[in-house]
Amino acid sequence: MNVRVGALTRAKKGFTANGDAYLVEEISHGILICVIDGIGHGEHAERAATICVKTIREYIHSREDFTLTGLFYACDTALRDTDGVVMAAVMIKNGDDRVYFAGVGNITTRIIGREKIYPISTGGIIGYNMSRVREKRYPYKSGDLILMHSDGIRSGIKEEILMQLCNQDEERIAEEIFREYSRETDDATIVVVRERVGNWSDS
Repeated sequence: MNVRVGALTRAKKGFTANGDAYLVEEISHGILICVIDGIGHGEHAERAATICVKTIREYIHSREDFTLTGLFYACDTALRDTDGVVMAAVMIKNGDDRVYFAGVGNITTRIIGREKIYPISTGGIIGYNMSRVREKRYPYKSGDLILMHSDGIRSGIKEEILMQLCNQDEERIAEEIFREYSRETDDATIVVVRERVGNWSDS
């Protein structure tokens, strides 16, 4: 699977440790995208986010097939001695006309194509009081834009601005949204992913 990625992350103003993290990881049957926000700020939040990323990588590369629910429960176990994280995960499978989603907490996810889909996460904190996680499926086709961000990016991105940006490359989309909507009072992360359609230019 060939995807383009635009991503930016930075710590809260005045901090060097970043409690946000993300990964876009190739798996045996597609691509996994995760955005993670450690509870609070500073080193303890960064530690939780780092443990979460490590757990995800170990989990997905230790088995040929897996569910997103299983992934979340593995992270919940690994994060028990931390302040926890919130996270959203999207999985795109090769040749599948659906996209798979699971989330806990306030990570925003948008899937923009023929339809505009706004998956809703369950409540709670992974590693502390995680609610029951459900893997959801939504319509998907190659070329649909997947946008995910932590709450360090203000909600309420204007629809007309977003639709204009969709024609730009993924790095430009991430940069423009980050510039306009990121908050210095929190760790902030945005990830934009789009599967290549046909013979795209690399320009």
